[in-house]
Amino acid sequence: MRKRLFLGASLFALSLSSHAQKVDFDMSGRQASEVCEPGFMSWAVKQGLADTMKVSASETESFDIIINCGPDGIANRSLRPQWNKALVTDARKARLVGDAVAVLGSDGDGNTPELTSESATINLVLKGMPAGSHSMLAYMNCVRNKQGATAPIDVLVDGKTVLTGVMMTNDAEIPSACGQAYVEFDVAEGKDVTISFVSKPEAGVEYLSTGIYLNGLVFDQPNPKTTALDPFPANADLHLNADEGSIVLSWTPASIAVKHNLYVGTSEDGMNFVGELTEPEYTLGNLTTHNTYYWRVDEVDADGNTYKGETWTFRPRRDAFPGAEGYGRYAIGGRGGVVYHVTSLEDYVEGSENPIPGTFRYGIREVDGPRTIVFDVEGTINLKARLTCSDPYVTVAGQTAPGKGILFRSSPFGMANDGITRFVRLRLGYHNGDTSRGLDGMGMAGNNHSIMDHCSIGWTIDEAFSSRNSWNITLQRTLISEALCIADHPNYGSGTDHGYAATIGGQTGSYHHNLLAHNSGRNWSLGGGMSNGQYAGASDIFNNVCYNWKGRATDGGTHEGQFVGNYYKMGPSTTQKKLLRAQIEGTAQGTQKYYVTGNIREELDGTLTPDKYGDTYEEVWSEGQEKYDPVFVDAPFYESMAEIQPARLAYKSVLSDVGANQPFFDEHDVRMVNETLTNTTSTVGSVSGKKGLVDRETDAEGFGYFPVEGQKRAADYDTDQDGMPDWWEVAKGTNPDVADNNEWQDPMGYTNLEQYLNWIAEPNYIVKPGEKLDIDLAKLFAGYDKNPWFTVESDTPDGWDAYVTDNVLTVIADDNAVSLATFKVAAYDDEATGDDEKMTRNINVCASSMVSGITNVSSDDDAYTVYQIYSVDGKLLKNGSDVSSMPKGVYILKAKNGRKVKSFKVVNK
Repeated sequence: MRKRLFLGASLFALSLSSHAQKVDFDMSGRQASEVCEPGFMSWAVKQGLADTMKVSASETESFDIIINCGPDGIANRSLRPQWNKALVTDARKARLVGDAVAVLGSDGDGNTPELTSESATINLVLKGMPAGSHSMLAYMNCVRNKQGATAPIDVLVDGKTVLTGVMMTNDAEIPSACGQAYVEFDVAEGKDVTISFVSKPEAGVEYLSTGIYLNGLVFDQPNPKTTALDPFPANADLHLNADEGSIVLSWTPASIAVKHNLYVGTSEDGMNFVGELTEPEYTLGNLTTHNTYYWRVDEVDADGNTYKGETWTFRPRRDAFPGAEGYGRYAIGGRGGVVYHVTSLEDYVEGSENPIPGTFRYGIREVDGPRTIVFDVEGTINLKARLTCSDPYVTVAGQTAPGKGILFRSSPFGMANDGITRFVRLRLGYHNGDTSRGLDGMGMAGNNHSIMDHCSIGWTIDEAFSSRNSWNITLQRTLISEALCIADHPNYGSGTDHGYAATIGGQTGSYHHNLLAHNSGRNWSLGGGMSNGQYAGASDIFNNVCYNWKGRATDGGTHEGQFVGNYYKMGPSTTQKKLLRAQIEGTAQGTQKYYVTGNIREELDGTLTPDKYGDTYEEVWSEGQEKYDPVFVDAPFYESMAEIQPARLAYKSVLSDVGANQPFFDEHDVRMVNETLTNTTSTVGSVSGKKGLVDRETDAEGFGYFPVEGQKRAADYDTDQDGMPDWWEVAKGTNPDVADNNEWQDPMGYTNLEQYLNWIAEPNYIVKPGEKLDIDLAKLFAGYDKNPWFTVESDTPDGWDAYVTDNVLTVIADDNAVSLATFKVAAYDDEATGDDEKMTRNINVCASSMVSGITNVSSDDDAYTVYQIYSVDGKLLKNGSDVSSMPKGVYILKAKNGRKVKSFKVVNK
């Protein structure tokens, strides 16, 4: 049965931080997605005496909340956001009750000491609230990360005391355990209402705080003592482990409840009554990863009174795509949203130039809601300024571009939460000290549930990749290469080497099956950071390959680091042999520890050195750091959520499949793989003189190897503009005239569009029925280079024939063949002879007579060769090798493959 997924609108609604009449007092200076409770409006109150926020009461009505800490002219008090960072940012995600606005002391110099003996006041002035009866719930949790007495609090409405002796909690983690004040009040037409919180410290009592901490406000909802709380799944958990297709819903029942009425649906307005329950739990089955689920529990007391509960949401998780691994594997991306087509290679400067529809920047910055970005053009996008995606649920599908694909240059690019970024190529280039356009490459700093896969990053001046302050992310199968070494980084002295690969941080980040080639340092740099004065961070680094670093391999610090099955290969410029230097930083409390196993260092003479304390890894104690033991532990701290290979097999796997190799594995990346395999270099830094460590991109290929402007999709390539070309829809059996990108067949599977994106993310070809297609397997399994051999493991589809001869896979389809075929090919060589040592890849082939946009990147010997036609006096006339349409005469044909150039004299008669 075919179904349509209407997920985009619901995800977009959930991604917004505001909802009518719910306010979360948040820590300032942070992204709302990091600190704001889903479904609440974020308010980071400005430090000072007062602040104002507008709150929606309905689609057409709103009111203002003015918060102050006393009468005008008060000089010894200040409002200020506060938080327990660990509560908000770690797995507990106490975003509602883990941060607050507090009233503190003020000394006039900007210092805000905690009040420990004096009374404090917070006033909430409600202006313009609709006339009638209302209620307000205030959450009151002191977030000092300390235990101790807090002063009792009175609550007043328009000066009349309505509650006394209300107690704040200390560092409560869930709303039901948090201090609360619930008041009911009436609003007269055109009148303001003031709700005051006044602390009442008692003489002779030692207090942790006599101030007031407000975490959040909820207007016009039932008293929490009469409603269900603390749902499982947690509200807005969009990555729920429901892999078996069912989940047990549970909640904390209200103290007055004797029965529970449960409602469940796939929209907030479409919930159905499930039943009247006597226990606070229910097993919900037949779930699908394509739906966001809404549920509510109405509590019933002994007198039969019903108290309507809050609506909660969740969504079952699913891998972002086949092969996604690590902590970012469940990124949602643009699933269920719109499709945006990049049709122009132009760019514009935001704020000073008009937005240009059809550009990549427009799709990132101007389009709203979940979306998948596909490319209808080939060539170079010269970014005029840093480009950062601020929206969640965006997929950038670089594999959809024609020809050689897309190359971004000149400025950095970064993604946001639940982002999927695949097959993107960015090479920055030398800036001559200019910082205005950015100096780094790509990153996931501050991201949560995001994945970057099969990307290529290089020629950066600052670090090529960064992921500080992130959560649940993956960087996999990405090639980071040739960070510019001595390139006039403006923050360092002249002649400083800053050719750095990556600084990684956050909780928890997975970094696996990446190739780091010809980067001087930070291969990787661990930036775990701190949380509440404690060491933080969890970085899972496994199955990476690093070649020809200089003075820094992996160093820095993180709270819990795992360094497993990595392959580090020394090059001619390597001067520092330790693969991991755990630098215990002396900047925080707690520990920084590491699990190290299964790593290999290949020496210059080809010998292999396994893990050895003091040789391949060590700890370095910073001054002032109290020493502890052990630093290196015998068991992992956490599951890797991935299959980890032995280092020598990871080496073969990475060099066979890494970087932006769809739709085309370009000359630069081919060179990186070949030089890593053969222990060679072909460049020398023009400033440093170091082999393989370039200082300018012109020390290598430069940008000339990549087309400035190349192929463009024909108007009828994707008739219905649903991201899937007509040839695919005909082959798949979907309708090329109707946008059906969000339809699906498998409840736990992928949408139509995702199936197409997954298909072209693997080696893919088109062949006409009756014709033969030869595929050079040695190029697809470059890491298996010791006398390789190959087998086809999958069954041959109807109407197809496939066989391997001399490392070439030959594929033939007859006139009655099924349109789409996948051949699973296994690679072996003299170093990997067993089934547990092989590597398998899917090779996808379409039998079609239609014009195709597929580029057969590996079918010919010259698949990586670029041809250009010059006049005899050296003037470039055109790209390509066909002179038949040119005037009669003599021309020079240049064939460029990496740094190799061959010239031929061609006569057009």
